[in-house]
Amino acid sequence: MRKLKVGYWPLSQSLNSAGDRRRLKYWADARGHSVVTNLSQKVDILVASENSDFNSPYFEKNNAPIVFDLIDAYLSPLNFHDDLLRGVAKKIVGQISGGIKPFSHHIKDFCLKSNAVICSSIEQQEIISKYCANTHVILDSHDEIPLIHPAKPRIILPDRYRILWEGQPATIGGLKLISSALAQLSESKPLSLHLVTDETYFKFLNRYFKGNTHVLLKRDLSQIIEFVNITPWTSKNLTDTARSCTAGVLPTDLSVPMQRLKPENRLLIMWRLGLPCLTSPSPAYVRVATAAGVDVICNSQDDWLAKIDELIQNPTYACEQVLRGQEYILERHSRDILLDKWDQVVDSVL
Repeated sequence: MRKLKVGYWPLSQSLNSAGDRRRLKYWADARGHSVVTNLSQKVDILVASENSDFNSPYFEKNNAPIVFDLIDAYLSPLNFHDDLLRGVAKKIVGQISGGIKPFSHHIKDFCLKSNAVICSSIEQQEIISKYCANTHVILDSHDEIPLIHPAKPRIILPDRYRILWEGQPATIGGLKLISSALAQLSESKPLSLHLVTDETYFKFLNRYFKGNTHVLLKRDLSQIIEFVNITPWTSKNLTDTARSCTAGVLPTDLSVPMQRLKPENRLLIMWRLGLPCLTSPSPAYVRVATAAGVDVICNSQDDWLAKIDELIQNPTYACEQVLRGQEYILERHSRDILLDKWDQVVDSVL
């Protein structure tokens, strides 16, 4: 493929957000393509993110094929009112031009005009394909996180549950679902829950009204707050914290469509870190667990209690899960596979 000039409407102006650096920028850097965010320039291809003004005249003026990188499940809103409010808010703050309508309608219309759409899960692809037949599934790159063999020595304190959770503050609410189970575990052994996340976040449109993650935790996890620790998210902090933990947890509020339809990225990250992990039965986690031949799904509080205890008490069982998980990563989520998928998308529109 010749070297391309890619016009990009990014998630962050610095291109440093996870959705930028782990996706388009990762591919472009690896393949030697240039990424420009000034869409008034002539480009070979246009890539739109979820933060784009889908009605901008730039998309037509450039006369270049459009690829829509639709990471989150905005076509499956929580309800009509939430969907409409998001659309109105984006109009008011100037992120979207044109008429007022539910945000999912903007997404749907842009899928119809796009030459290709990229999403992050098979479940999302099934929905998006109604509006764009040329829809592809591409996960994030996780190369910034080392692949740690599970047999590598860890800094483990004896007789202590040290559990890792990582992610954005917007998904911390899932921990409420297992707070009772964790509280019960803490009655038999000292427990510490290590959260690697941002210490602040934006409550509205990822741009407005800054919130404090510590305040959020005190509100949502009051039952277990005394043994919760927060470490700011960096690749190094995540790796260092994981080395001192014995298991990871990824509970998800499946009543929220945006959460239920999230891809398997965070489970793959746990396995890269050499940690066994337990999850809620989201479609992506169930699909990957089945393909990898591992038992990571917890359907009840009793499941969480029993399986966390098993992972910590039985190192052989825990190690086997990670080894199978890492085999899955090498077979289905290698660097070459990921880059080839981006190549296929671009080839399909040029």
